Amino acid sequence: MITSTLAAIALLMPVQDAKPISLERVFRKGEKAQYEVLSHLQVQSRQRGLDTWIPEDLDINYKFNYEVTALKADGIAEMRYFRPTMTEIAGETFDSPPKTKIEKVNMDLLLTVSPINEVIAMKDMTPPKKPAPVKPPASKTPPKKGGWASAMGTEAAQINIGSFVGELYRLSLFIGALDSAMDFSPRLPFEEVKPGDTWKRTVGYSPQRLKDKSGKSAVQRLDYEYTYVGVVESNKQKVHRVTAVLKLDTDAAEFVNQLLEMKPEQSGLKEIRLQLDAKIEYDLDLATKRTLRAIANSTGGMKVIVTRFPDDPIAEEKIVGRTSMRLLSLK
Repeated sequence: MITSTLAAIALLMPVQDAKPISLERVFRKGEKAQYEVLSHLQVQSRQRGLDTWIPEDLDINYKFNYEVTALKADGIAEMRYFRPTMTEIAGETFDSPPKTKIEKVNMDLLLTVSPINEVIAMKDMTPPKKPAPVKPPASKTPPKKGGWASAMGTEAAQINIGSFVGELYRLSLFIGALDSAMDFSPRLPFEEVKPGDTWKRTVGYSPQRLKDKSGKSAVQRLDYEYTYVGVVESNKQKVHRVTAVLKLDTDAAEFVNQLLEMKPEQSGLKEIRLQLDAKIEYDLDLATKRTLRAIANSTGGMKVIVTRFPDDPIAEEKIVGRTSMRLLSLK
């Protein structure tokens, strides 16, 4: 009777808000860590007239390590960052087996990193390479247009649509420049947070329609929205859990036609649909807020439609990406 009464009273009592905490990362002079990053991208593509999707797979894997050499004011760390190699594995195709390429990148950087995981200064410490031999000038013969590019008007075909697709690949693999890759992530909040609090950080840029009523498009920020989930159990230990999501759904053709100062019926370009949904889950050390593990998944795609074939895309791609990062060792 007493137990049930106390339980009923507890249900009526207001829930106290969790005390806000700082998620700032704590560095230690002499700290040495090694991480492993594994990423996989699958792209299925087809062009107009084909019913079959052609798959392509690509893995990009690497390890990196750092050593904190000095601590500055406000918890800012100076460190040496090393990434000796990167391994690319191109998946099997109908006419070739898997191909593995190990590139000796020999990255050696002097970094200044803030407690919110922002790379605020970078100096390349890699010894300069010997100058490459001078190559004869390339032919001035213009490259032939691809099948889907030639289906558009001349002016529209000159727009590098591949740059939009390349950005989708980069975001799907969660790799790229050091200040936006997985290596120093997540980007942490400036203020103290409690479970459910959110914050944003820019990860890239893409043509998007302006929110005003002008109907125009412009290159705008792509932001990850981070959420502090709270303290959870992961791999048999308590960790801070942070998630990040990114959503993109835009028609880049509006921006291209705007640049050309043409209407779709003039340029021949009706739609470049770019879509991406990405989510990352981070586990952070309770005391230092160091990233212990990160798992990222993404799905997206691209579709190009021209005015000559308004109901039949001349090019389509479906994209699935997965990347993981884990702490291998710490001294």
